Amino acid sequence: MTAVPVEDGAPPTEADLRVARLGSAVSRLKPRGRVDLERALLIGGSVLLPLGVIVILLGWYGASRTSYDFEQMDYLISGGILGAALTVAGGFLYFGYWLTRLVHEGRRERVELAEILERIDARLAVLDPAGGVARTTLVTTATGSLVHRPTCALVANRDGLRAVDAATPGLKPCKVCEPFASDTGVGG
Repeated sequence: MTAVPVEDGAPPTEADLRVARLGSAVSRLKPRGRVDLERALLIGGSVLLPLGVIVILLGWYGASRTSYDFEQMDYLISGGILGAALTVAGGFLYFGYWLTRLVHEGRRERVELAEILERIDARLAVLDPAGGVARTTLVTTATGSLVHRPTCALVANRDGLRAVDAATPGLKPCKVCEPFASDTGVGG
């Protein structure tokens, strides 16, 4: 039996006991008659497709045993049309099976991708706990038109430098320190 929540030490009421019994009974219920769609499509396709081919062959065999057109019509209708219908239905069931496999594979890949992205996000959070993208401060001289890294040999230990944004118009990157290259690039 499921535990009944008791508030402020008060004994459980009859309604609380009924709700608890109902909850435990519902938790024991199992779905009955649940059909696995993927398996049903596979079995249906694997039965109907060859059965349709067999019915077509039997119809052809029956029609080939007589030379009268009126006798061949029965075989054409029962064997040919019914066999074609069974073959087409089996093909559609196989196609449905194939689509369900694609859907399940896509869902599995989406879950895997989400897990990978979460791991990458966790690793990036360790590298940059502030959660933002680490940006390198860029500088330029007071009258200069080149953007440098603060550690560039051309501007290191120089007075009068001003900090600039990478999107500032009219500025060109320094060819020595390459400020817009990755942080692990040459020139540092």
